[in-house]
Amino acid sequence: MEQIKGTLNRVELIGWLGAEPEQRFVPSGAAVCNFRVATKRPAGRNEAGERILESEWTNVEAWEKLAEQCGRYLHKGSRVRVVGSLHTQSWEDRETGQRRFKTVVRAEDVLFLDTRSEAQEPSAPAAEEVEDLPF
Repeated sequence: MEQIKGTLNRVELIGWLGAEPEQRFVPSGAAVCNFRVATKRPAGRNEAGERILESEWTNVEAWEKLAEQCGRYLHKGSRVRVVGSLHTQSWEDRETGQRRFKTVVRAEDVLFLDTRSEAQEPSAPAAEEVEDLPF
């Protein structure tokens, strides 16, 4: 990852895919794979003093060979480690004409954390089950 003096744009996530990855090819022929990763973050404490955790959903985008590998081997419920950088995309909404923005993590490395048996037999957590992920 190239660094420009005095700045750093690096993201590292470990979590689960919330849905099947979506793979496509752009006109140049390059593969793109998009998926969402669920992670947990502290959100305070309840009345009993127990820590409350909230799910955070992050959009991830992989390109070229990495995209092809993600599209081939990842599935809903896969556990992954993603290393990349933040990228903000903008476009004009066709219906309203307003400028829209979306921030994604552009993956530079994706480590598949499932064991071989888990990868062959996906057991994806449903959206409501993500609240019970073990971290």
